[in-house]
Amino acid sequence: MTHTLLRQKYWPSYNTPYFRKIFEWSESDKMVKKFGDWYSYDKTPRALIFHRDHEGVVDMDSMIRLMRSNNYTQDPLSRCDCNPPYSGENAISCRSDLNPPNGTYPFPSLGHRDHGATDMKVTNAHLIGKLSFTAIAGPTHDPTPVFDWTTAPFRKIVPHHGQPTRWTWKI
Repeated sequence: MTHTLLRQKYWPSYNTPYFRKIFEWSESDKMVKKFGDWYSYDKTPRALIFHRDHEGVVDMDSMIRLMRSNNYTQDPLSRCDCNPPYSGENAISCRSDLNPPNGTYPFPSLGHRDHGATDMKVTNAHLIGKLSFTAIAGPTHDPTPVFDWTTAPFRKIVPHHGQPTRWTWKI
């Protein structure tokens, strides 16, 4: 692991197993065979975005911006064989609620659904020394629209009692 960290200069985490044995136990290898690189660890859009953008991280603010990034309609790495030709799922801070319900997608994970990044957590050498970190709750909203339960198409079927109506925290 140290060798990988020294070589890459970063260690991304995006809900895909890194270790081969866990990748196989979770049957991610079967998903790659069935659906392609989207289910891989190193060729999925999130991996490619981290690889492209990690060198722009120079401080906590730029790290938070990367972790909260989702410019899926403009980012070429968010493109897919879909209609429309991109997916809000193909971003670091994914938001499948932004995909049109009437869109066409090669597999359900790229489509419209109640799924997405719900928080971001990051630390640095200073904070970790105090056993502390920075966290932001809720789906990203820059440049994407603020998530709002009153307009969410699945608001009546997804329990959300006690949650804020609008997830519009300022960073």
